[in-house]
Amino acid sequence: MTSVEVVFRDRYGLHPRAAMRIQQAAKGFRARVTIQGLESGSAPIDARSMVALVSAGIRLGETVRLTAEGDDEAEAVVALRGLIERGVCHP
Repeated sequence: MTSVEVVFRDRYGLHPRAAMRIQQAAKGFRARVTIQGLESGSAPIDARSMVALVSAGIRLGETVRLTAEGDDEAEAVVALRGLIERGVCHP
């Protein structure tokens, strides 16, 4: 299992378009990837679930924990961390 904490940088929080980009990125890996909002104290959610991502209520500036478990877990965490650090909807 590989885990990292990162600050969510998208200015509108985890809205539907940001959720879609995270979901698409997570689907590119075999590892199971979860995201957990640490300030809200929410349970880890499946990064491949659009509904769960949008429902998470993660906001700009919130620290999230990315966790991946599986064959390509390290690569998954690096890719999603980069996406979130850049601001999900900003290239």
